[in-house]
Amino acid sequence: MTRFAIPDMTCQGCVASIARAVQAVDPAAQVAADLEQHTVEITSTTTAAALEAAITDAGFTVQTVG
Repeated sequence: MTRFAIPDMTCQGCVASIARAVQAVDPAAQVAADLEQHTVEITSTTTAAALEAAITDAGFTVQTVG
């Protein structure tokens, strides 16, 4: 599982955009978002770097969470 903080994720539309971006690189990925904490947890076989790049390309700021 990979966890990212996404400070500019503010609504369900953002969550949907992030999920689409992640699933474009891994259609089997599972994305769980916490809007209040501005975090996403992604279960995927794709590398964290590729997931981060996909989310960044979708227009969001991504920070890796320990």
